[in-house]
Amino acid sequence: MLGNATLLGVGYLLLRRPRLAALALAVSAGLLTLTALYPAFLVWRFLLVAWWLTLVIHTWRTAPPAPREPPEPRSRWNPLWRRRVLLAACLLLVAFGWLRFDTWTVVHYAEDAHAAGECDRAVDSLWSIGPIHGAAYGSAAERGEAERTACERLLTALDAGDAATAATKLGAYLERPDARWDGAGPKRAEFLLDVAMQNDGEEFRGDDDPALAATEAAFTQLSDTLQDTPGQSGRVRAVTESFIASLAETPPCKAKAIDNWMLDQDWQNPELAEPVASEADRVPGRMFDCAESFGVTDPDAAGAAYQAYLKAYPEHESAADAAEALLSDEQYCEHPAAYPGAPAYKGDGPHAMQTFGIDAAQYGFPDSWQADGAAETVLVTCVEGPERGSRQETCYYSAGADQPLVTQQGNAEVDFFASEFSVTAYSLRTGKPVNDYSEEIGDPCPPVLEYESSTYLDLGPPSDYDSDYSDADVRGIFDRLMD
Repeated sequence: MLGNATLLGVGYLLLRRPRLAALALAVSAGLLTLTALYPAFLVWRFLLVAWWLTLVIHTWRTAPPAPREPPEPRSRWNPLWRRRVLLAACLLLVAFGWLRFDTWTVVHYAEDAHAAGECDRAVDSLWSIGPIHGAAYGSAAERGEAERTACERLLTALDAGDAATAATKLGAYLERPDARWDGAGPKRAEFLLDVAMQNDGEEFRGDDDPALAATEAAFTQLSDTLQDTPGQSGRVRAVTESFIASLAETPPCKAKAIDNWMLDQDWQNPELAEPVASEADRVPGRMFDCAESFGVTDPDAAGAAYQAYLKAYPEHESAADAAEALLSDEQYCEHPAAYPGAPAYKGDGPHAMQTFGIDAAQYGFPDSWQADGAAETVLVTCVEGPERGSRQETCYYSAGADQPLVTQQGNAEVDFFASEFSVTAYSLRTGKPVNDYSEEIGDPCPPVLEYESSTYLDLGPPSDYDSDYSDADVRGIFDRLMD
């Protein structure tokens, strides 16, 4: 009976029943293997205990009775007591071995489940580890408790209500020395990228937007994962590709900023570098869409965005639309940019131009000077003025016959000042200024000086007067550009 209590079929060998011994050994080995592989399935444990009881009881019932021996004098340790003590010791030894084996199998199973990211399975299996297991195999029980704590933290992170909280909790999990799941790094990066993609209804805030910080943290996590757990390279690539694909549905200015950040990095790992490089063809379109999204609500921001787009991608298919937008929104003077599709500024004039700052039609600019659209525009002229220029001449005027109320005290002295126009001319094709000058115009000292006065009080003409100028004078300012 004691031999079969070992689960090895030794009792059957002592009874000279080798077939039963082999069968007992095979069944015991099978049940022990199943218990070790699947400790969470209690059926194997119950079957193993039932099988052990079956072997013990069957051996006890089939063993031949011991031969009668003459009674011996009673002693404190007679054979019957010795057998009972030996049986109890064997049972305790078997129970101790069983508890150690059970503890090891459960903890090992939980560690494997934890490493596979199946913490639900790990926690479910560890519930059977109790104080008695700790007494039999303390170090393994402590490992099991650590596995339970780590897995519970991982499950809490994965079940968090929002991506930001989940990313924070996963970060805390990864800092634990007993964090076994290699997939935690890519999963945390995935949560961080979800944070970056969240549309909270607020306008994109440029370099200070939380989306950029979340993106940077996510890619730092992915880089760390590739360094610490190279086996996760496929998962890292999948997360990166999924994120880049999602940029197509992201508000264009946020997507543009993320594109710029990713392209500015020096990626060493192909799992990151290749997906980012594959997205390069879509970057110009998002830059243009970002500029277009400002529309008329923020023309200055739109102008800066169109300028950046044309500077980075002057040959892109939407470059003509960007140049047209800069011109039509009258933002070119603040944000000049090159448009290679425009005619070159060379050869004899006239050179068609678009003029900002004054109304060309008001001053009778000829049609040959005026461009209609970016494809015809050679020059973009930015005009400031008129401003008061230098003093031209001092003239003297006497009161007219229709000024009966003016006290005649000699002639009125009037200083005439020219009107100054400042012109900066850009070549649309190059985006660079080709001329920058100021010119003064005005015809001083007209024969008759008209001015406003009160019906009952005339104080005379002002002492300073801006000289009048004609449309031809204004057109003459641009003659040098047309030659």
